Amino acid sequence: MKNIILGALLLILAYQSRSQDINSSQFYALPSNVNPAFTGFFNNDYYVAAAYKNQWSSVSAPFQTVGATGQVSLLKNKRPNSIVGVGVDIIHDRAGSTSFNTSLFNLNVSYLQVLDVKRQHIIGVGFQNSLVMRRFDLSKATFGNQFNGYDGFDQGINPGESGLNTKQLDYNLGIGGLYTYSPKEHNNVYVSFSAFNLTRPNVSFYDNTEHRLYTRFTAFAGGEVSLKGSWSLLPSAIFQKQGPSMEIMVGSFARYGLVRNRKEMLGINFGVWYRVNDAVVPAVKVEYKGFNITVNYDINVSKLTKVSRFNGSGEISISYSGLLFKEHKKPTKPIFCPTAGF
Repeated sequence: MKNIILGALLLILAYQSRSQDINSSQFYALPSNVNPAFTGFFNNDYYVAAAYKNQWSSVSAPFQTVGATGQVSLLKNKRPNSIVGVGVDIIHDRAGSTSFNTSLFNLNVSYLQVLDVKRQHIIGVGFQNSLVMRRFDLSKATFGNQFNGYDGFDQGINPGESGLNTKQLDYNLGIGGLYTYSPKEHNNVYVSFSAFNLTRPNVSFYDNTEHRLYTRFTAFAGGEVSLKGSWSLLPSAIFQKQGPSMEIMVGSFARYGLVRNRKEMLGINFGVWYRVNDAVVPAVKVEYKGFNITVNYDINVSKLTKVSRFNGSGEISISYSGLLFKEHKKPTKPIFCPTAGF
């Protein structure tokens, strides 16, 4: 009986989470979803990435999220002290037994400016325009009046729900700013702040009912510090607040770069993060000639461990950054973009 109650509690929490934004332990895999000012902020001309997440498969119908981004870094080939970033995010989330689907299409634009002659200080601003489609399968839903009183639900009973829609389309807006200090390669620090859901769309599926999506505020900071030899640390922390929900996550990668003939050939990262009151997240990342592959797993340590048995979610992401334009105007001193895991 206790497991049934705890399982119901988990499903209630999952249902409530649908009124919040999609979340990921690999928040660095799709950086523009953390802050649109990061769009186009990388050393090469373009960046593409894809990520997959599977959550709660040991407890209920699994929650699955697939995301991808494509970005280009413009203007710096003609004006090395300025960067214009343009990118597109596509994210699809499927949650729970009713196949509650959330699909996002984001158009991100950013502008970044070098502030000093040594090209160590950079500020930036970004905007995110988003279309969000939400829908669910009513035939898979159950309602309180369909409970048969002893062991389950009878979907043959009319739920009596009037004015209930099964899909909706909304427009949303986000904005962000950042500052970075990068004196040399593998030594940098960055801080950023962003706000999403500024239009606060009505996410209620019922006619004549209003339930506004909370604005999400995100603070993200981190950097890289060189250690002895080819080792470095990449600590980062993220704080997010959306209505009554709050997330604090801190951790770090330890990175080793394999160097041959004065050129780095391979980077290996081992890390662990902690989401306060929720999960411990070990992660491994491999870098090779512009390719990055990252795998992590959430070990649930919250009050739901009796149901989850410490199982949380697994995620994998892959990205590539490369050159696109034939002509590159090389400045006397390059920009060392922040190492935020992407």
